[in-house]
Amino acid sequence: MRALADSFITMVSLAACVAGSLLIALNGGHEANAAELIRQHGELLARSILLPGLLLVPLLLAARGYGKKPAPAGRRKAAAITLSVAASYGVALLVHLFLEPASLAPAAPVLAVACALNLTGCLGARTAKGLVTERFHARRKRPALGKPVKKVLLIGGAGYIGSVLTRRLLESGYQVRVLDLLLFGRASIDELCSHPRFELFRGDFRHVDAVIHAVRGMDAVIHLGAIVGDPACAADEKTTLETNYAATALVADVCKGYGVSRFIFASTCSVYGTSDEVVDEKSDLHPVSLYAATKIDSEQILLTCRGEQFHPTILRLGTAFGWSHRPRFDLVVNLLTGKAFFENKIIIYNQEQWRPFVHTRDIARAFHSVLEAPLEAVSGEIFNVGSETLNHRLGDVGAAIRQLMPHVEVVRESNADSRNYRVSFEKIRSRLGFECETSLASGIREIHQQLVAGQVSDYTSKVYHNHKAGEPSQASVSQSLLALRRASSRYAEQHQSQRKIMARVS
Repeated sequence: MRALADSFITMVSLAACVAGSLLIALNGGHEANAAELIRQHGELLARSILLPGLLLVPLLLAARGYGKKPAPAGRRKAAAITLSVAASYGVALLVHLFLEPASLAPAAPVLAVACALNLTGCLGARTAKGLVTERFHARRKRPALGKPVKKVLLIGGAGYIGSVLTRRLLESGYQVRVLDLLLFGRASIDELCSHPRFELFRGDFRHVDAVIHAVRGMDAVIHLGAIVGDPACAADEKTTLETNYAATALVADVCKGYGVSRFIFASTCSVYGTSDEVVDEKSDLHPVSLYAATKIDSEQILLTCRGEQFHPTILRLGTAFGWSHRPRFDLVVNLLTGKAFFENKIIIYNQEQWRPFVHTRDIARAFHSVLEAPLEAVSGEIFNVGSETLNHRLGDVGAAIRQLMPHVEVVRESNADSRNYRVSFEKIRSRLGFECETSLASGIREIHQQLVAGQVSDYTSKVYHNHKAGEPSQASVSQSLLALRRASSRYAEQHQSQRKIMARVS
């Protein structure tokens, strides 16, 4: 319709200007030559009216003026229209010059005025449409998937990431309910308990009664709950599988039963395991830990559950670092910063290995971005969460700590940890406009400031280490390693299955 309107405006502008030129000539005392003037202006109209009319629409298409792709906005859009109109009339003048040079002098002013009139019409029509649309809300809308999100359940909302995300959502006006076992206490969210839009449900998300109680009445669920980290997962294989896999299926089933369609799941970039190439969401998965293996299983079951009433989104988080209301010192950046501060010595293992780091606040921002994105844009999607600028070698962490604390001794050694991966974050950047805001050096400096302020007296305390909640026995570690070897051998075959699932739901 817009293309037809632009063509119509072009033809009317040319016809009006040619007719005006003819009337001026007739009223200028040339009535005796009326027949000749009418013939000349008729030829001018015949030669001119087709070229701008035919050229303008393709030029505007090239300038992204039509179609489903967004057109340039504001001044850029006006400039695109101006250039397209001017180019179409410029070609018309060149044709006149080539076919009949003598006709260029009388044709030029007519085409110049028609060009100005044409441009005014095209810009004016768009401006008028915008004013009418805004005044009367006369815009065509696609039916939105799901219902508006006002109430959000955070499973694991008292944890390292959850305590940061809970505050962000409360500040954004959401009503937030937290389901958490409070294994590490409630200090991270104690101050929120008096907030009018905050609820705390203490419970185990492996138990269906607790999940039903928490899910009822919610608009969206963010699932952060898990046994996190390789040592913690190795402590008890059975509990890890129950918590990180079976409970995910349970929560998804309850959400579907209660009509909660928006479901955001915290996975991990460690599913990529080891790779010499930069990996993205379509890359092969090579888990080298039981933790990563259970996350892949959970991703698969959520993708197969996707339907008209259930829309999961999976966020593969980079290696987290930074301060939190529930601090942790079992993460590589935090641990090394703590060691440097308290012991003046750090050991960097496998310094050439790559990790994609991401700060706690940026992780919270990513979940918030997905929560507020149109459901059709994130339903059934997997997003890596981080930034290419935060792909660092482990040696870079030591260098950043040494820059802040020059007196610290840095020792470099090797161990059996084979994880090594750089990650592409193009998808979350292009689809959701997400970029990380906190650098590695800034995050380290922030932790250092908290330590200087005396916020932590003993960084080795079990409250700061997930795996110390239940120290693994040698037998359980051996069993978990056997389970990991079995799981790893399965994933080369299962990854093809996951690709088929993703292709079907996308």
